[in-house]
Amino acid sequence: MSFITFSEIITRVSPFVLFLGTSVGLYYYKRLTNVAKLLFYFLLGSLCIDLCSRLLEEWFGNNLILVFALTLLELVIFLKLYYDLTQKKKLIVFLSIFGIAYTIFELIYVNTTDVHLFQPYAKAFGPLVIVGMALLFFFELIRDEESLLKNEQNYFVLNSTILCFFSLQFLVFLPLNFLVNTDLQLTGYILIGNIFFMILFYLYLTYFIWKRGKNLKP
Repeated sequence: MSFITFSEIITRVSPFVLFLGTSVGLYYYKRLTNVAKLLFYFLLGSLCIDLCSRLLEEWFGNNLILVFALTLLELVIFLKLYYDLTQKKKLIVFLSIFGIAYTIFELIYVNTTDVHLFQPYAKAFGPLVIVGMALLFFFELIRDEESLLKNEQNYFVLNSTILCFFSLQFLVFLPLNFLVNTDLQLTGYILIGNIFFMILFYLYLTYFIWKRGKNLKP
């Protein structure tokens, strides 16, 4: 299988996985915890952004502006998730306001018409903030052994997955403009690899939602 064929297949798989996740979330919605509901909203928002990006690409040949929409979605959902889980409420509120304000600033001023000039630092900053919150939650669990034992089954694996995924997002998007202007083939490999890991992340979130909905009584 050639790389072009693989890239075409994997880019078409993403919306189907998101549709599966949102369908599972809708089916079990009344049984879901607040955390699982937030993850459902993330999958639903990601599906809408994915479909809109395909339409914009087909109609206008440019969908870069939706990078900021995805960044805002990630910040709102996952900072709200960690607001519910961690004790550092004021810190998360501050980071939420700063992250959203900075993303809106870039949305207004960053060039989204030329891919060679497009450098969305907000897309790297957002994942970095989420990684920081995931590490903070780890430290809180480690300091409180009773909380660790109680939450390990529910949130330890989820937190680990979020940490790994958004660390990867940070590493991918920080040097994106440099890669685009240096080696388009290498950039293609990196972006397709990123989509592959996004699909795995969506599948895990779908599994998390399904498990919570299946095990909890309405």
